[in-house]
Amino acid sequence: MVTITDERRALPPVLDELDERNARYAAVGGAVGFGMVLIAFWAWWPAGVVLGLVVGTLAVLHVGRAMTASAFAEPADGLHELAGEEELRAEFRRLRVRLGDDWPVFRRAALQVTHAQWASVAGLQRELRVSTATAQHLMGQLEREGFVGPSRGTRPRVVRLARDRAPELDRLMRL
Repeated sequence: MVTITDERRALPPVLDELDERNARYAAVGGAVGFGMVLIAFWAWWPAGVVLGLVVGTLAVLHVGRAMTASAFAEPADGLHELAGEEELRAEFRRLRVRLGDDWPVFRRAALQVTHAQWASVAGLQRELRVSTATAQHLMGQLEREGFVGPSRGTRPRVVRLARDRAPELDRLMRL
């Protein structure tokens, strides 16, 4: 049989008034501090977004400038030297016979990349107003004939003829 007793258990001493007030202040202060942190995060997130956009844009511009500088700093292997005008005229005549009906477009493409010092399929398509397939074919011909370097992924190809030689090239290609 179980006996129930009325004995109260011994409880820890109740907090006195001063400790209770300090605990309330601590709880209210913690809640206010937490609220201030939430308000700060809510109020300042646009500043963080703007800062991220500015830093991201600066990084993209920096990388772009570095890529452009590295593309133009690469030496062009096999740079054409326009020596022996008669030899070159003969070579252009052979090229004209070999290309046949493609000669006028090829000539415009060669002059375009030499003037621009920048060769890409999209650039040829845009400047010469030709189809993508035609622009790819022209780029292949320009590479085979040594006007531009090989493909380098997404970067434009290296033009192997200096811009200041474009008028001379134009004169030699007129037959």
